[in-house]
Amino acid sequence: MNFSRLTRFAGRSAKRGIVAMAVAGLASAGLAAVAATQASAQTGCTVAYDVSSDWGTGFSLAVTITNNGPAITSWTLGYSYTGNQTLAQGWSGTWSQSGKNITVTNASWNGSLATAGSTQIGANFTYSGTNTAPTTFTLNGATCTGSGGGTPTPTPTPTPTVTPTPSPTATPTPTPTPSGTCGSGLTLQANPASFSVAQGTSEVFGVSLSEAPTSSIAVSVASTSGNSGLTISSGSSITLSSGNWNLPQPVTVAANSSGTGAATFTVSAPGCASVTVTGTETAAGSTTTPAHVVNPFTGSTWYVNPDYTAEVATSAAAAGGTLGEQMTVVGQQPTGIWLDHIGAIYGGSDNSSRLSLQQQLANAVAAESGSTPIIVPIVIYDLPDRDCAALASNGELSIANSGLQYYENDYINPIAQILTDYEHTNIRVVAVIEPDSLPNLVTNESVANCAAANSSGVYTSGIEYALNKLHAIPNVYNYIDIAHSAWLGWPSNMTPAVALYAQVAEATTAGFASVDGFISDTANTIPVHEPYMTATETVDGNPVDSVQYYSYDPYIDEFTYDEAMYSNLVAAGFSSNVGMLIDTSRDGWGGPNRPTAACSTTTCTTTAEFVNASKVDQRPFRGDWCNPENAGIGAFPQANPDPTFTHLYAYIWIKPPGESDGTYPAFSGTGDPHCDPNGTQTDGSGNTYPTDAIPDSPPAGHWFPVEFTQLVQNAYPAINP
Repeated sequence: MNFSRLTRFAGRSAKRGIVAMAVAGLASAGLAAVAATQASAQTGCTVAYDVSSDWGTGFSLAVTITNNGPAITSWTLGYSYTGNQTLAQGWSGTWSQSGKNITVTNASWNGSLATAGSTQIGANFTYSGTNTAPTTFTLNGATCTGSGGGTPTPTPTPTPTVTPTPSPTATPTPTPTPSGTCGSGLTLQANPASFSVAQGTSEVFGVSLSEAPTSSIAVSVASTSGNSGLTISSGSSITLSSGNWNLPQPVTVAANSSGTGAATFTVSAPGCASVTVTGTETAAGSTTTPAHVVNPFTGSTWYVNPDYTAEVATSAAAAGGTLGEQMTVVGQQPTGIWLDHIGAIYGGSDNSSRLSLQQQLANAVAAESGSTPIIVPIVIYDLPDRDCAALASNGELSIANSGLQYYENDYINPIAQILTDYEHTNIRVVAVIEPDSLPNLVTNESVANCAAANSSGVYTSGIEYALNKLHAIPNVYNYIDIAHSAWLGWPSNMTPAVALYAQVAEATTAGFASVDGFISDTANTIPVHEPYMTATETVDGNPVDSVQYYSYDPYIDEFTYDEAMYSNLVAAGFSSNVGMLIDTSRDGWGGPNRPTAACSTTTCTTTAEFVNASKVDQRPFRGDWCNPENAGIGAFPQANPDPTFTHLYAYIWIKPPGESDGTYPAFSGTGDPHCDPNGTQTDGSGNTYPTDAIPDSPPAGHWFPVEFTQLVQNAYPAINP
């Protein structure tokens, strides 16, 4: 028995649903705004042909098919080009080309179209010369005719899925010119409101709107007073629309090599109250490039995130006494800084008044002790249609609406720019890359969103781009998520997973060297060790892993899983120096119900009885992932925690203990049924289990005092105040 879909990870932030991005908003992300070619429904269909990006030698395409006739259960789209457009990659359907003729058949999940139903597909093409849009389309042999859409104006922004080369973030002049105004209740936002930038470097702030506008708004950013050595290098003209109003658009400010002092930058738009941002130029720091070491944790201290300390302080003050003191100790531990949406880069009101990435890094520099390096863990987590098999942590970008371009231009590029400004410091940035993404491609392709993520190549292309950009910064260390033992532990899951990780790494500019290591258990609460049994020991003639709880998963804890993953990854081509990390923030499983020894075979006469009485993981099902009852904080963050496995570089807290995994519909009206305490879930063999979720949970990433109290009370080892 093999669980192909055991668990899901509730990502940190679910404050927004997927954003539907309009074509008019693409200009602000470095994309050309192009009118759609509409094929009218003479015979029961409408086809909208949209070129979302054209860089002169290639283009990205979105095609929306609407069925205006009787319901259909499958479809084939056909059209032809007049030029030399050549198919490079297609998604959300099976694309093929014969000469100038293009044919697309439905994917397994989007073949049925009701009357007035629609679906969107996409592709990348290359071309030379003129890129004339097709004017005639057929659907299941029936012709839909209409006028052509003309040739879009090329822009210098390459499509990320074609090449991993970083693309410019300059915003072209939108076409047509936006004419909207702010109107009642709509305000400009700029975060952070102030920043510092060292001589000879640059800094980024973000501009957005408080709510969606009725029409696109042209925003101007200008230096209006103060230090003339600070100038805007990109982002002086921005278009904000109903598609990108809440995706902060980057404005890059460059500092000359000799200036000092502050400058004021004014953000303005028709009908809007202007807002200002203050930038202060500081003296240049060290220009020495730090060595990129094998194990960044050895000899380093850790940065403590003030945002997490503040969250914990509220619960500690309410608890008081010994429990409050224990909570305070927890709040002094390092945790991951989650960049789980574009606004999180800039902090401020867009992310519940959290610090911006630049402010966090500046704090880390201030916390340095002499020449001792300091670890700053960050989480890269904003792929289009991320966490495709769950609802609790779906993000702000979508594959169908040019999400990959937004991901690279408005998300990865600003992060890389900010990190580059700190490359000459003693900071060692540990970047955890896209939790859950690649594991979903291995086991969850039966889910429509995961199938689209796989066929489009968006997950792999996005991760390759992130690895390229971040690996180029010498003091950044990339660690890819490998889920956990209860997801990829079975050989039939581990083998294709390892092959996929190798494929992604080999596609990057630096190849396997772009990956410094891997991290497990961010997505779950599997204990590092099951101390009182092994997977292969027998009770009543049966091995421990044969019980339904493990279902022949040969790895019943994270330690043995990471050992196996390390060996397989090295065999696949990764360096023997790659490091393994285990997230121990919620895997302690202490408290009064924790066993203290293996159950005797005279008391536990069957394998199932032995396992139930001896395992420290107290969940009824290893797939219970959303705010599980009775979990506890595990080992505190530490480097090189086990001399028997020298490639286990650190225990680390990426998921901040006390932040919710997700909410559920019965409590909040939205969320994931897996977070419903009265709900159930099934394994790969149809067995049903309770979710074991704590009631009344807030959305993912929000502070959950009840859960935090349980985690502290059930910590193992127990927390000494």
